[in-house]
Amino acid sequence: MTAPDSAGPAEATARLVRRPAVASSVIALAAGGVAVALVVDSTLQRGILRLAVGGALAFGIGGRLARHGETDLRALGALVVLGGGLAVLVAMGQAATRPPQLVHRIELLPGIAGLWTLSAALAPVRFPWSRALTDVGTGLVFLGVLVTGVTRGAGTTALLLATIATIVAWDAAENAVSVGGQMGVQRGASTVRAELVHSGVTAGVGVGSIVVVLAVARLGIDGLPFGALVALIVGSVVLVLGTNR
Repeated sequence: MTAPDSAGPAEATARLVRRPAVASSVIALAAGGVAVALVVDSTLQRGILRLAVGGALAFGIGGRLARHGETDLRALGALVVLGGGLAVLVAMGQAATRPPQLVHRIELLPGIAGLWTLSAALAPVRFPWSRALTDVGTGLVFLGVLVTGVTRGAGTTALLLATIATIVAWDAAENAVSVGGQMGVQRGASTVRAELVHSGVTAGVGVGSIVVVLAVARLGIDGLPFGALVALIVGSVVLVLGTNR
């Protein structure tokens, strides 16, 4: 009579599936896309980016269906993954060949590769790889922002906003992995509100840091290099992480 009861907790544990939380995953991909969009300045670049973002979203959604969906949806998920991956590859090919200026290609390629990697982290391709892929993906997105800053392809405000968007993307992806690893997806606990608050705090502190950086820039200090602004925004990264941890 006690066998079914004793098997219950073990069975429930076996059903616990670890994967990144949905709300924070969506926020991470959206913030990553915003970061890349803020530093592109041509109609052609934006068109290629739209294709890449659509492909990355399809890759992530299809990956979840293929790995964790109902049996009859897994084949559909695999097709969506294939279509999304092909769309991103096409976007990368266009980014590498179509923009007439080399600098526009260099600005766009890291961001597209980063969004695809971030999507793979949150699908996830493999849950133990999620944190490493998150770091690589957001690092590539930030590389595109830095390249644009060096070439002065975007204004200071756009660069700072793109930096904060990258931070939000990284923080939300890390939170998605943490929540998914601790709570799983089978316990029925709603974490959406906590996830939104977490990302909201990060974004709020980031916006505050932008106000400070722009205030310093408007002081008109002679010889203030762009690197100094980058140093200030990196300092804000430490502030963001300290606030959320």
